[in-house]
Amino acid sequence: MDLQEFNESFKSLSPLSKIKFIYTHVESLREEERTQVLLAILRDVTSSPLVRATALKFLRKYCFDDTTIFKDFLKDKHPAVVKASARALKESEAKDQKFHSIVQSILKKIEATKDKQKRLKILNAISKLKATWVTLVLLEALSDPSEKIRNFIIKELSQKESLDQNLIDQKLIRNPWFVKSAVLKIFGLRKDPRVIKSIERVISDPSVEVRRTAAEALGEIGGKEAICLLVKLSEDENHYVKVSAEEALHKTSEIRFS
Repeated sequence: MDLQEFNESFKSLSPLSKIKFIYTHVESLREEERTQVLLAILRDVTSSPLVRATALKFLRKYCFDDTTIFKDFLKDKHPAVVKASARALKESEAKDQKFHSIVQSILKKIEATKDKQKRLKILNAISKLKATWVTLVLLEALSDPSEKIRNFIIKELSQKESLDQNLIDQKLIRNPWFVKSAVLKIFGLRKDPRVIKSIERVISDPSVEVRRTAAEALGEIGGKEAICLLVKLSEDENHYVKVSAEEALHKTSEIRFS
């Protein structure tokens, strides 16, 4: 069953039949389609609370990375949704703790490898694994001194179906400028408007490169919130930041500068 067939069959079912349909058919979808379907069910305001609770259960089962989704639904009015969200969040946090030692061990091996080509080879092999801790390793490895390695990680993380927003936000705090810039490039490639609040925290960063990359990311994401931040960046005292912001504004709006 492909995504279109799933959606067409699913939309006309009763709530109970939708729950049964998820149980019997969601695994037939490809991984990225599966996540897309479950998130769409969650965000559909017409979905029954029990259907949404089932979607949360399956997101938990498939180790969905973005725990902010689970946290958002802790505020739901229906107890079944809240319970499913709390359980998903608890299991995700337990898995993170379990994988911490694995991640630290791998990172030590990478850091001890002086040859950057060998480090890249290790990270390339790790990126192909399906384990939940892979994302954690890649995020930590953004601090690698090699720009080539960081660019590889940026590409890999930008293509992930989901990312834990809390984890990636931490990389914008108390990190070298090149780690912050790498995170901003990931934001730009993913084009997810939910990260604009995160970008707002760094538009006054001391680093010119961080501010410039923030402008580029906002230009890729677009929207009213992005434009407001770009207007501020277009008044930056640094010429390169100002130019990047103006170019991003040209890309996302009808605003023109003389």
